[in-house]
Amino acid sequence: MLVFAAIGFELANPPPRFESSSSFASKINHVVFIFMENHAYDNLFAGYCLVLTPYCNATGNGITPGTQEPMRNATGGVVIPYNFTARNLTTSNPPHVYNATIQSIDGGRMDGFLDAEETPEVFGHYNATTAPVYWDLAQQYALGDNFYSSARSYSLPNHWFSLAGAAPAEGFIAPYNKVPEKHLYLNESNTTRTIQDLLNRTSVSWKYYDWPLAPYATAIQQPGGLNVVGSAYAFWNPLAARHESYNSYFANHFANRTSFFSDVASGNLPAISWVIPQLNFSDHPPANLSNGESFVANLIDSVEQSSSWGSTAVFLSWDDYGGFYDHVPPPALNPLGLSIRVPFLVISPYTPAGEVVHSLGYFESTLAFMEHRWHLGCLGPRDCGAPDLRDYFDFNMTPRAPILFDPTWTNDTYPMSPASFVTLDTTTWVGSDTGLSETNAD
Repeated sequence: MLVFAAIGFELANPPPRFESSSSFASKINHVVFIFMENHAYDNLFAGYCLVLTPYCNATGNGITPGTQEPMRNATGGVVIPYNFTARNLTTSNPPHVYNATIQSIDGGRMDGFLDAEETPEVFGHYNATTAPVYWDLAQQYALGDNFYSSARSYSLPNHWFSLAGAAPAEGFIAPYNKVPEKHLYLNESNTTRTIQDLLNRTSVSWKYYDWPLAPYATAIQQPGGLNVVGSAYAFWNPLAARHESYNSYFANHFANRTSFFSDVASGNLPAISWVIPQLNFSDHPPANLSNGESFVANLIDSVEQSSSWGSTAVFLSWDDYGGFYDHVPPPALNPLGLSIRVPFLVISPYTPAGEVVHSLGYFESTLAFMEHRWHLGCLGPRDCGAPDLRDYFDFNMTPRAPILFDPTWTNDTYPMSPASFVTLDTTTWVGSDTGLSETNAD
């Protein structure tokens, strides 16, 4: 189905759209969506809450140690997923564009990873020792184990779906790298409606914390890539490809990520925020995972130590599987999605501790939450029919006090002992995003 020159599909049996008269989420005045990079659910949480414990109110759909996973490759046989060590905080960057994703999923058999990703490293996974901040966040709040990236492809289409419920056809299968392709991508981007169009009709405040936009004439002359500063073709900021983003009305909605800290500290946190990491702190291989954990801990602690905490929901997810193994077949809603499972965490004063949420979700669920909370309407089949996130909240509970997370990775343990105060680093994250080119996205 072609929608505004974008790829999007009707769902066979879409979940019912929640009623506009519902009081769901009315206590939330701020949503912060932290969008990290390139890790499947099993890669970060394969061993999390496999049995009930005082810290686990439900069991997670992970991988029991020693489980043999069948693999389709030249020799056949099985693979046993294994625990990473601290040496694996930096890994290679396996293929994860459309063709590799389809090959990995193999019609739902999930046995094509070895051939598609070209390295057994994709069967390694982190644990309480190597990813303590992420496990502590799950322990103290809620983790979804039935949450999927939207597009069976790489970063760019998935970032589009999180903002539009659709994506330009150009660049969906693989990164564009020729001038005619880039021109087509810009044209399709300008005709793909996004949440920006819905917000334009309201007084709802919002910011995309990444980097300020360059002049449009400059932006369209820049190279593409993971997050090239000032480029209209940056994979992590689809709104930079839209001409209207550069007019005077929208310009102040695009800010450097470090200004998030000053905005939240001064009581000026927007109603809706997207926070995009700098490359070295994004969890995108070969970036060190501990850097990403530090970035996330700083962001969450800054909210929890602010006056906004009592009415804020933080969503934390990873934009695609990054080539890493996951054993759960994604629901076949349409030919291009849903894609491979990714972790999804919700941090809020109305989220009970130790929850593992099994209800279906995907990136359009976050879009739908924002649309519903601020009565924005919706954009198309994917967000209009997205399952909501109500199972991550209990709005009848007494709001929870902040739980602070130490941004220094070596100080963290799971299960955690909450700190009473942490010192925030509000300057490290401003550095250049250049370093990986379009070809590294695959």
